[in-house]
Amino acid sequence: HLSKEAFGDVIGTKSLEHYYRGIQCAKDGKFEEALVAFSKAINLRPQDADAYVQRGEVYLWMCDFQSAILNYKKACTIRINSGELYSRLAFIYYFQGQTFFDQQLYAEALESFTRAAEIRPDVIGYHTRSVACLAALHRYGECLALVNQRLEEERDNADLYIMRARLHELFRNSTLCYYDVKDALSLDPDQPEARAMFKKLEKKAEDYHNHACQLSINGKSNEALQKISMAIETNPSIPEFHVVRGAIHRRLGDFNSAIDDYLLALDKTDHNEEDPTYMEGQRQLLLTYNDFSVECFQKGFYDEAIILLNKAIKGEKREKGLYINRGDCFFRQGDLHFALADYHQSLELDPEDWAVRSRIAVVHSEFGVLDYEERNYQESEARFGLAIQNNPKVARFYVYRARARYMMENIRGAREDILMSLHLDPSSDEILSILSRLFPGKSVGDVMKSKAAKAAKLTLDQMLYLAAAPSHRLPPVDRSMSAPDLHLALDTEDTTDKTGPQDSQEHTAPKEKPKKKTVVKGPFPPSKVKRPPILPDLKMCMEEREFHMQIAKGKKKITVGLKKALKERKTLKYKGARLRRLPPPTRTKSAESDEPSLSRWRDIHPKVGLGLLDG
Repeated sequence: HLSKEAFGDVIGTKSLEHYYRGIQCAKDGKFEEALVAFSKAINLRPQDADAYVQRGEVYLWMCDFQSAILNYKKACTIRINSGELYSRLAFIYYFQGQTFFDQQLYAEALESFTRAAEIRPDVIGYHTRSVACLAALHRYGECLALVNQRLEEERDNADLYIMRARLHELFRNSTLCYYDVKDALSLDPDQPEARAMFKKLEKKAEDYHNHACQLSINGKSNEALQKISMAIETNPSIPEFHVVRGAIHRRLGDFNSAIDDYLLALDKTDHNEEDPTYMEGQRQLLLTYNDFSVECFQKGFYDEAIILLNKAIKGEKREKGLYINRGDCFFRQGDLHFALADYHQSLELDPEDWAVRSRIAVVHSEFGVLDYEERNYQESEARFGLAIQNNPKVARFYVYRARARYMMENIRGAREDILMSLHLDPSSDEILSILSRLFPGKSVGDVMKSKAAKAAKLTLDQMLYLAAAPSHRLPPVDRSMSAPDLHLALDTEDTTDKTGPQDSQEHTAPKEKPKKKTVVKGPFPPSKVKRPPILPDLKMCMEEREFHMQIAKGKKKITVGLKKALKERKTLKYKGARLRRLPPPTRTKSAESDEPSLSRWRDIHPKVGLGLLDG
């Protein structure tokens, strides 16, 4: 009998003989005999990892990948710390997956590539082939997630960025595709595939931009918006595209989106004030703020409109229209002082703007009405004088000043104001209400034929002529000023308080009217030299006619309400139950005195008393 040690030596020797015989057979191409030899060696020494490895290689030569994988797995369990064995196993999985991929068995190939990537996650080729399988299976979400996972570990791999860019292009996410291509070019500027994709994206974006401009010119704003949005998604680095899209949003009335686009355009130009794109974007942004404020104004959101106009004025302090619109908002809110300050600021920028002067006149008129109601007649007269100086063609201002002068017992001045208002608007009901008090017993025809009316006509013509001349800013008037200070605030001194309409003929203009010497439309000629506006297509909150109509509507509403109250008032005649008159007291003689007594109510006849009568 052999000892245990001798038996072990015999088994080892025979195992080695089979092992070397298998190697020789494999070299000679006798794979079947090599398999038999390696199997015998493994049977004799089951823990011999080299025998499993060699048998796995033979299976690999025979393209039996599954058997090769099983042998290598067994060898890896024996040699746990052998990196070479794990690398070879991963390669066999990769080799198997490639054969499946060539046969379009993408699911089986994906499983093999995934196993290879799990064993050797540092080999990018295995992940790449997994991505290819996922793409072939149309599992794009998992594909993108896998690439993102790899990019978290390898941020300096340009190929991964290109791969993800192609995936984004496949998902029609042009913006992310663009940024991935830029990242790839930043890592490798000479990367040919990245350069080709970048040029393709630039050309595609420019084509979208040209198409959007053509559609916008043809009035197809919605289609143009879609095209310019696609251009921005394809190449988001061009600020001009945002300016174009902002203009389309503004045309469609989507002001919030337009503002966002203009702000993005300014950011992408790095706020370079010399850049033409920055200048155009800033200009369009101010126009959008103004248009948005006009829409808020029309819907009654005056606070929001003022906030938007504040932003616009902060960006452009030389545009008079912004001050006019903000003044209109303050006027609608009843903040007359702020409105007057904005109108004065606008008038300082353009002293010949008639729309501003007419607004200033209305504000002074409103102040005058408030002073009149508070019985501050001197201040009221001065306010109406400022209103007339700014806009002498409104008959209502003369009527108001005439009432103030009438209350101050300045009859001559009041008459002259009424005569001038008759020349401007003979059919006004407000004139007729005070005409009878100033000209008692006179009809309108008699008054208009008088010498005083002719003198008032000449005075009015002179005032209209002076109003047509270039003006300067009128000083704002504080409500706390005294009456003499208010008179000093006027540019021209009014002398109608001291002289009658006959004396005013000494200061009238020549008989040849100045209007005939100037070819104008109306009494206010345009200026020959006018500063061009900063924003030529600025939208206004209210036109001059609408400005006056708002006041007229408010006064008409009050008048209608008053008439209705007077018409529907209850009669003083009472038809209900009434108390019967008390009878006169019965005079009786007192027991102690012979005088009749009036306080002994018990002597009243029982049939006499209080009662109710119907009707």
